[in-house]
Amino acid sequence: MNKEKTKILVAPLNWGLGHAVRDIPVIYNLLKNKYEVFIGGEGQSGQLLKNEFPGLQYIEISSFKIQYSKSKFLIVKILFQLPKIIKGIKKEHRFLQKIIDDYKIDIVISDNRYGLYSDKIPSVFITHQVFPALPKILKIFEKIIYKSHRNRIEKFDTCLIPDFEGKINLSGALSHKYEFSADIHFIGILSQFKKTNAQINSSEYEIAVIISGPEPQRYIFEKKLTEQILQSGKRSILITGLPDASFRKQIENLTIVNHLSRSEMQDVILNSEIIISRSGYTTVMDLVTLQKKAILVPTPGQTEQEYLADYLKDKSLFVFRKQNDFDLINALIELKTLNTDFESFSNLVGNSFINIIKSLK
Repeated sequence: MNKEKTKILVAPLNWGLGHAVRDIPVIYNLLKNKYEVFIGGEGQSGQLLKNEFPGLQYIEISSFKIQYSKSKFLIVKILFQLPKIIKGIKKEHRFLQKIIDDYKIDIVISDNRYGLYSDKIPSVFITHQVFPALPKILKIFEKIIYKSHRNRIEKFDTCLIPDFEGKINLSGALSHKYEFSADIHFIGILSQFKKTNAQINSSEYEIAVIISGPEPQRYIFEKKLTEQILQSGKRSILITGLPDASFRKQIENLTIVNHLSRSEMQDVILNSEIIISRSGYTTVMDLVTLQKKAILVPTPGQTEQEYLADYLKDKSLFVFRKQNDFDLINALIELKTLNTDFESFSNLVGNSFINIIKSLK
């Protein structure tokens, strides 16, 4: 008699596509090791995983809807929505218990969804942000917010951090600032890509722009970059980050596509001289994996992205520019002078993700 496969639910947060994208290698790793994987998601990130894994059972898990700001005071607007967020966390926690019973789930892996923990089965939390990045006006509340965040994470059996534990790391203070009492494991970089020795034609595109993040800032960023690239005359491609649409169009020197598959995206990144993107942590991991120089432009008001861009600029890995006063030509000049050291990450090894999963009872 064949032993039943262990059933694992993987559920990413639907704030942009980054959480879903970094869960792609997690899911492939689980499938390779003969686990039965269920995808829990919603919105565009759920659609992305459905497209990537059409043969897997998909479960719609709705969450709270956040209203984003056109200004730089995004964190303040989110704080005013805390009652809705807490209510949404409690709702998804209750719904998870039903999913566990209906689908006989054995383990749940939550990527930044705070309500997806259970007393019935082992629950795993994936995050690179153990310590939330805060704007200056909230620094006085740093310890209180940290303790509240830590208590949320400690409801899970274990926490996996996609980074390295030592001094050479990508997340800086976001995951290395304080000691943490929870069961934490640094599992190394999670990237949908693999560095290859394939033939690279770096002249295919002079610039590749990867748009991501919530509206309305996603569209504002797209409009600004489109105008400046057309003025520059440089042969470019812009990926809009809208997986539920389907289009490809050419405007003079600029190719615009809505979304690319993993292999197509890797080819575009490798075969472009320059990358311009948000400084979301998933994008950073992908760029370091492929060892590509890039200009990082944080989503205005997202303090985590602003911190990461500044932190990685200081490590001479990327160029950091703000969206509001972005100047393409000026940023390209600085990029030419950048001397990166991606090789320092190549020899680092994190804790085995699969061994951690296997240890859960």
